[in-house]
Amino acid sequence: MKIIYISEGNLPSQEANSIQVAKMSQAFAQKVDDFELITLGDLWSFVRNNKFDFQNWYGLRREYKITQLPLVFRSNYPFPRKYRNSFRSQHFSRLAAFYAAMKSPDLVYTRSKQAAKIALSLGLNTFYEWHLPVDDFFSKHTFNKRNFLGIVTISQQLASEYVTVGLPVEKVLVEHDGVDLEHFLPYQSKEEARQKLKLSLTIPVVVYAGHLYDFKGIPTLYQVARLMPDCLFLLLGGWQHDIEQARQVCQRDRLSNVKIIGHVPQTQLPTYLYASDVLILPNSGKHLWSATTSPLKLFEYMATHRPIVASALPNITTVLQHQKNALLAKPDCPQSFKQAIEELLINPELGEVIAQQAFQDVHYYTWEQRAERILQFAKKQLQNTAPAQTINTINYIPHLFKNYY
Repeated sequence: MKIIYISEGNLPSQEANSIQVAKMSQAFAQKVDDFELITLGDLWSFVRNNKFDFQNWYGLRREYKITQLPLVFRSNYPFPRKYRNSFRSQHFSRLAAFYAAMKSPDLVYTRSKQAAKIALSLGLNTFYEWHLPVDDFFSKHTFNKRNFLGIVTISQQLASEYVTVGLPVEKVLVEHDGVDLEHFLPYQSKEEARQKLKLSLTIPVVVYAGHLYDFKGIPTLYQVARLMPDCLFLLLGGWQHDIEQARQVCQRDRLSNVKIIGHVPQTQLPTYLYASDVLILPNSGKHLWSATTSPLKLFEYMATHRPIVASALPNITTVLQHQKNALLAKPDCPQSFKQAIEELLINPELGEVIAQQAFQDVHYYTWEQRAERILQFAKKQLQNTAPAQTINTINYIPHLFKNYY
């Protein structure tokens, strides 16, 4: 089987969806004979043969083919925040789809709406991954295309919305995000991890990993830290602007027990998670997408044998169960999070039990397992489609000027 994955042209970057693309690509590449990931590149690096170290940036264990289309003259990597714009995305999507057509894959997989539309118009068998509510991709015109294999999404609520507007139920697959378990090997004891990071062995440590957006529950986390001055809170991740803003907030509010670590390479992330007493996932319930979120860090947390305190949001509770594999707290309620963390610090035996159960449960959510289920779904759809066709370059020319947006 030959698969081409068209990214949104944002690799490498700190964006969580770029991590998901890189990890899913690694999983796909292990399961098919011919795999290639297409992303954006620059002419300067192409001419000088300067290759970005994707493996270290994303913590990849196995190499796979990554093609960077040199559509900009010169760029610094990783891409900064909001590097993508409409003009750049349109041109990347067109040329990425054209490149894919020349390779005649059995399947084009993408999270880019623009690339999906063009690939479908070129007659390529296309599978689209989408994690947000219904938009202008969802139309009978799209659904009726024989080469439209379906959509994979991360929550049953989103899937139900898609079906409501006309997507055939047999063309939608629900799959949470996942984790690379081997990335967290070898296991590190709390003492080993703290020695590496030069952290005290006696102070309780609560760790958060992810972006520092308000809808991720960062304001709640600050308030929890204020209620628990004897605990050290480590915040990992974030764009530089958000990191500076977070440090200003901590300085203003005298939160001396909050340490803003900032972005760390994927290869260093496990050590910070292993150094924790508790891992916190305080996502807000006030955001438009709060009911359908499937945070990458949730599954990374589950892989580390450390107890988790998380917001009791609908899609999170399809993975976590209170006092079985985590403690769940009321979203946007600092007191609820404080009580849950204190319960785990007072009763470490409970923390050990739920952490071990979470580790057992996360084996269902590996990227490899997710890729296998998606491939099996896609293969069933491919049985009803025509074989991949080689596209004549001349026939593609009209698509360079067609308006898909």
